[in-house]
Amino acid sequence: MRRVLLGTWLLAMSASAAPPDAGVPRESLQAVVDSLARESARLSPGTDLALAVMDLRTGESASFSGTTPHISASSAKVFWVAAALKQRDLKQVAPLAEKVFRTSDNEASGEVIDLVGGPDAINVYLQGLGMKNTALTKWNYGGQRQATNSPKVMQNDNYFCADDAVSFLARLDKKALLKPGPTARLLKWMELTPREGCGGWLGTRLPERVRASLQHKGGWLPPGCCSDDARYNVLNEIGLVTLPGGGRYAVAILASRGPDWPKQAFVVERASCVLYRHLAKDTALDCGEALARTGGPAPVVLDAGAPVPDYDC
Repeated sequence: MRRVLLGTWLLAMSASAAPPDAGVPRESLQAVVDSLARESARLSPGTDLALAVMDLRTGESASFSGTTPHISASSAKVFWVAAALKQRDLKQVAPLAEKVFRTSDNEASGEVIDLVGGPDAINVYLQGLGMKNTALTKWNYGGQRQATNSPKVMQNDNYFCADDAVSFLARLDKKALLKPGPTARLLKWMELTPREGCGGWLGTRLPERVRASLQHKGGWLPPGCCSDDARYNVLNEIGLVTLPGGGRYAVAILASRGPDWPKQAFVVERASCVLYRHLAKDTALDCGEALARTGGPAPVVLDAGAPVPDYDC
């Protein structure tokens, strides 16, 4: 009789010690992504958003417009440096890669492309990884470089998609792209990028300890930079984020065409934060809820003749 009572008591104690959300269905990662996509349309009308994420602990993944090509801007430089590390000695790549990640140096990026053998060789590398919606079409910084094997899905613009970026990052994290030494160096270079703000949107709303270990590459073509704001206004982030307990996830947030740059930046920053909050189960984290409820940052209204704000980093 005492054994029965003891067993009943242990069972009750186990139930009372369970976490508060035990047994409560948890929102799926895909549901979070879908919600962010809907919210983006409200917070930044006119923005084209693509989003992909993979929990590297479990393999759970989700995406929205994950295979839709987006102008890649500087985020694709991660792929180019990886291709160089695959073919060249680390000592040849290092001086250029440090410039690529620290200041997003365009001429150094051109030299990285040359190390690989030019744009065609870069595309062969990408195609070998199964990145079907990613290509380098041209790069004219420090010299004229035009690919002959780019599908040119976006005319003369370089492009990628969110699913390709996350697939690449997941394999990089698992050391399936490069040998251990080059893998470690590439990941370390990805920490040279900004932690927050311009060029660091992925980390802006994350906890400070998470920003410190963030490995990412932003890419941006801000208003006034290019021939047509309705085509460009590109603001991309791809990266690896560390969770409490050592787990990680790969994420790509691609935004473009939005007529209000601060609102588009807020969408990217908030999406990064909401995904972290979900995967880290950090329910107390504020991801800009007050701003989201009121429609995001106030629109930028310029007086006649006022200079256009400089959004470049």
